[in-house]
Parts: sequence; C-alpha cells; structure tokens
Amino acid sequence: MATSDAAVIDVESDIKSDAELSLQFQDFSGSASGNLSRSGSAGGAKEQVHNFTDFPDTPGSEDDDGNERDELLQDDLRNPSSADGKRSFWSFAYYQSFFDVDTTQVLQRIIWSMIPNPSSNYLQKYIRPNPDLYGPFWICTTLVFSTAISGNLANYLYFANTGNYEWRYDFHKVSIAATTVYTYASLIPLSLWIFLWYRKNDTGYTLLEILCIYGYSLAIYVPISVIWTIQVSWIQWLFILIGSALSGSVLLSATWPAFKQDDKKVSILVMAVMLGLHLLLAIGFVTYFFKVPQLTTIIEPRSTASIVTYIPITAKNSTSG
Repeated sequence: MATSDAAVIDVESDIKSDAELSLQFQDFSGSASGNLSRSGSAGGAKEQVHNFTDFPDTPGSEDDDGNERDELLQDDLRNPSSADGKRSFWSFAYYQSFFDVDTTQVLQRIIWSMIPNPSSNYLQKYIRPNPDLYGPFWICTTLVFSTAISGNLANYLYFANTGNYEWRYDFHKVSIAATTVYTYASLIPLSLWIFLWYRKNDTGYTLLEILCIYGYSLAIYVPISVIWTIQVSWIQWLFILIGSALSGSVLLSATWPAFKQDDKKVSILVMAVMLGLHLLLAIGFVTYFFKVPQLTTIIEPRSTASIVTYIPITAKNSTSG
C-alpha cells in the first residue's frame, strides 16, 4: 500500500472572530494511480504545520490609506494654490468651479429670472450663494439656435403657399445671432463691472455675478422667439414688451443695490441705459430675424396680337325692270 505525506497548514489571521476560528489546509500527495490510502495517512504519514502571520495588504488596509494621504500631500505641494483654498488661474479646477451647479439651482434661476419678486433680491437669494456660468452659457447657446431656426421658419411659413418663390435656409442668421447674443451677454456685464470699479463701488458685485445675472435674463427670449414666428405685427410687439419688461425688471432690481449709493442722476441714467439695451435687443431680434420681406410681383409686358377682321362689302345693283 502506497504511503503519502500530509501537510497541515494553520493560517492565523490578524482579524479573528470571537470563536478564534483557524483554517487548516491538508495537502495529500497521491500515488501514481492518484488513490489515497487512509491507513497510510492515519499511520505513518508525516505531518507538517505551517503558520502564516504576514498577509498581503487588502484594498482597505491602513497602509493603503497612508499611501493615498502621502500622494495627496505631494499633489498639494506640487499645486501650492490648493493649500490655502485658492485655485490657480491656469488650473482646470479654477474653471470647474464656474460650472459647479445642479439642475435644481439652474431651474430656479431660470424661473425667477422671468418673474419679478419685489420681496426678495434675485442676486442675493439665487445667484450670490453660488454664481455659475453653466446656465448662462447654455441659455445663450439655446437662444442663438432658437432665434435662427424660428426666423427661417417664419420666412418659410410666409412664402409656403406661393408657387413662384424658391425658399432657402439662411445659415448666416446663426452666425449673426451668435455674435449678437454673446456680445450682449459678455460686453454689457463687463462694462458695468468696469464702471463700478471706476466709481469705486464697494457693494461687492463681482464680474461673475453680473455675467450670471445677464445670462439668465435672456432665458425669457427663448420661448418668445418661437411665438415671434407668428407674422402678426401687434403680437410680435406685444411679446417684445412683455419679455423685456419681465426680465428687465428682474435685471434692474438685482443690480440696483450696486448703483443706489452713487449719485442719483448717474444711477437713474445707468438703469435707463440697461433697460433700453435690453429692449433694443428684443426689437433687433424681431426686425432682423422675423421681418419677412414682402413678395414683389413683377408684371412682364406681353405682346398682344391685334385681330383685324375684314368684312367684304358687296354692292347690289338693283335694275328696274
């Protein structure tokens, strides 16, 4: 009967249960035929016990946590701006903070940019806790395409029933709309911020906050641009006044605290210019993108052929008989 060696492995774990269970593994080397002899293992088999006390680090071990802390500290040393809470202008994290906003905040800012609320300030309640550029960027982008598409759609609907008019999509409206919208949403806030800086205003209005206010103030023109496709003049002018009045009042109420400390005449003049530019933007949308050119009818002269009818005249000679 073939004999076999038996190895008993006792594994001691660093983390033991209350019962201090131990795992024992037995390795039996078989004979050539692969059969084990119970009598050999019970009798003359050699038994070896191996105790293991060192184990590889698990993902949640303390060594890994220490290594991660060391790596983070090295990153902070490589980027000194993160140590004092300020991000470098050339780092990605600096621009990432401008888009750190959730969907609920964006929806609230869009809704209340269209609804004036005299009891609360739009800037202090919705913008100042976390100003962003995510909402203004997508609002401006949406307004560009909605204005260009709606303007071409209005042109098409007006001439759809005419048989002698060949309609073509005007792609130049997209570029013109983009130039107009992004210029208005960037240069006007920048001019106001420079004006506040020049007047040494200490109300704490930042450029990011003013950009955010102006970006959300354009949200009301997105649905109105669809209504402007209706080629009825009084309807278009009605929604020009409604849109500019609602969003303009929110815009003025949000920025008024920054100018009320200044000279009264200067403050009123600045508010009038802001409202006038906001109204002028809506008028420019309608007059350029939704002003359908009148269809002119060209009458070509036609040569008319004159028909001359010759009636033969017959003379009757009456003879008296």
